[in-house]
Amino acid sequence: MSQPLTTTPEVRGHLTALMSGSAKSKPSSCRAHGEFPATLMPNDKWSECPDCVQESIDEEQKRQQRERIGQAKTVRLEQLREGSMIPRRFQNRTLDSYEHGGNREKAHKLAICRAYVERFDERLAQGGGLIFTGGVGTGKSHLAYGIGNALLTNGYRVMGIDVYELIDLIKERAFSKKGGSEREAIKAFVTGLDLLILDEVGAQLGTEWERLMLFKIINERYKEQLPTLLVSNIDRSGLGEYLGERIVDRMQEGGGTTLVLDWESYRQEAANA
Repeated sequence: MSQPLTTTPEVRGHLTALMSGSAKSKPSSCRAHGEFPATLMPNDKWSECPDCVQESIDEEQKRQQRERIGQAKTVRLEQLREGSMIPRRFQNRTLDSYEHGGNREKAHKLAICRAYVERFDERLAQGGGLIFTGGVGTGKSHLAYGIGNALLTNGYRVMGIDVYELIDLIKERAFSKKGGSEREAIKAFVTGLDLLILDEVGAQLGTEWERLMLFKIINERYKEQLPTLLVSNIDRSGLGEYLGERIVDRMQEGGGTTLVLDWESYRQEAANA
């Protein structure tokens, strides 16, 4: 059974007149689209330019689509952040908030980090990573996580983690009662991660087994051409002894480099100010 019409008699009459060609009309003009026949509507107002009306409809549809896309991106970013494991302290670190104070060396290191983000597709294709070395409080983690947060916003899968926490997770997964393995534990830090940030490298020195696990993760990512960022208070030669010269050397491939932050601690600068 058909549903009764809910329009008013005036509207139904107007529709009938439109269909029969007897609706009252007059010539009208639009600045954008030129002349068009305007029709007298049931509210006693003349119809607007049909092309303008259609453009308005199209623009509203595009706006709604952009809104849906924006909401989807927000949901995805939240999901990416949830899986990133980036410590709360560093979740708001950005390259824009890194203060170089006009220091040429600091500004130069910042520029390298910006270029790394801008050209990350190349780094991802070639596997090029970065090594940040320097004393405590020089901004190494800020720059590394600034890169990570920028890439998260761009939709890449990023994970940031302290090495001692990484080792704990490997132990949990490798020696769990559910029958895990070292290989599976290592794979979790390789597969599906566009960028891995390893902070506090060498801070705990660790056992030979722990260093071997760290070596394997970095090496597996190297073989898969997946970029890794290493953050350490140990200098370049010390890292070579800790991780092995082969790993440190491989980090320089694919557009990778070592950034030495050898200036005074920001906290010390603040205390002296």
